[in-house]
Amino acid sequence: MIAGYEFALTAGMLFTVVTAVRWMAGPGTPLAALLPDLRSQLVVMGLLVGGIVTAVLGPSMRRETAGHLNPAVSIGLWLLRVFPGKAVLPFVVAQLTGSLCGVALARLVWGEAAAAVGEAALAPGPGWGAGRVFLAEAGSMAVMMLVVAWFGTRPALLRRLPPVMGACVAAMIIFLGPLSGGGGNPARQFGPALVSGTTGLFWVYLLAPVAGSVLAGAVAALARRR
Repeated sequence: MIAGYEFALTAGMLFTVVTAVRWMAGPGTPLAALLPDLRSQLVVMGLLVGGIVTAVLGPSMRRETAGHLNPAVSIGLWLLRVFPGKAVLPFVVAQLTGSLCGVALARLVWGEAAAAVGEAALAPGPGWGAGRVFLAEAGSMAVMMLVVAWFGTRPALLRRLPPVMGACVAAMIIFLGPLSGGGGNPARQFGPALVSGTTGLFWVYLLAPVAGSVLAGAVAALARRR
């Protein structure tokens, strides 16, 4: 049941992302005239996705219904010993499937105008190869999961975690977007890349955030032992 909730939330997020890209980057749209450059579009996208993360995480934490929206987060929480291992695979499958279905739905709704699906797929900036992208995407996810671990050891601060995580996601999109792509989420790339056929550095965008979560889990485990 909770995995179905995760599927629906991830599908909704990716539908929203593709729709936002369609209206911000699509030719002839009012927003395209107001947001003519990539930087301004990334600011709007960062605030939008960060807002979604904040809005989803708050009620999910209160109701204990997850709301991870990100396979790397599910894996990271398992490594931090706050999420059951048996639920990781169902969650990851639900998130990736939700990503694919959300993008496919956006393509169905917007038709030819959803050429923006290709633009919604993450891509590195000039001069950014696989190695630099991997380090940036993994590093940003490691930092976010360590923030989660820090808040998790301070129960009085847990209620502040949703806006903090939303701000982290927004900052990653805004500042890393022009460089590494600023994804930090395998589900963020999975649907747009497969539906559009934009599969450059596909493995990096899928594996780097997971590597960041593994690193954060190892650091947290070391800190616990000390």
